[in-house]
Amino acid sequence: MDESAAGRKTLSPRERLLRAPDFTRVFRRGRCFRDRVMRIHCLESRMDRSRLGLVVSRKVGNAVVRNRVKRRLRSVFQGRKSTLPATLDIVVVASPKHGEGTFEEYARAFEKFIDWYREGPRRQRSRR
Repeated sequence: MDESAAGRKTLSPRERLLRAPDFTRVFRRGRCFRDRVMRIHCLESRMDRSRLGLVVSRKVGNAVVRNRVKRRLRSVFQGRKSTLPATLDIVVVASPKHGEGTFEEYARAFEKFIDWYREGPRRQRSRR
């Protein structure tokens, strides 16, 4: 059923990160890409597809703004998930300093993330 719904605008439950332990695992073990409009944490997954989790705090704006930001981020992921170089668990944290970004800003940042990920792993700073 998932493959037949190619024109679908929503993410299936299998394409979403929903549980707190999944978010924690990505934050603790994954790599982090930073941009002006968002941070993207990612971790390779054994799943058959990439999954997306969103963190949009109240500092970003009121409920209308936060929901608009989430819709834009989901849309960017939906349109570019086939270009991801691996199956990843991805957590996007919207930047409260930037507030509400445009679709184009989020799309550009996600493209930069894909290029950054393809470049390969960088040496991680050790956590004390």
